[in-house]
Amino acid sequence: MIRLNLDRVKPGMILAKSVKSIQDMALLNEYAALTEKNIKILRSWGIDSVWVEGQESVLTMESSPQGAAIREQIDRELNEKFSDVLDDPVMAEIMRLAGDQLENRFLRKEAENDSPES
Repeated sequence: MIRLNLDRVKPGMILAKSVKSIQDMALLNEYAALTEKNIKILRSWGIDSVWVEGQESVLTMESSPQGAAIREQIDRELNEKFSDVLDDPVMAEIMRLAGDQLENRFLRKEAENDSPES
């Protein structure tokens, strides 16, 4: 089972865990086959990732040739920009989330470049 960002989920994938809204309302049950329609519905509920059946074969920063250098650059630039406010736990969390978003953006571009359709 692997956790995938909704941007990387494809119709036909099988959910490995049920998906619930932030209000704990069941949106899709475990073992449901994803469709374009329910992927759109999950997005509309603010769901950003789901657990699907399968093996870990997705691109990570460590598996990318320049991934480690990119992550170091992201961390360096964010630390520079947030240096005055890192004593505030909320700002530290915002910085961490910004780093995750930048990493995800990089990985999406890498995956697009590696896809056979490109």
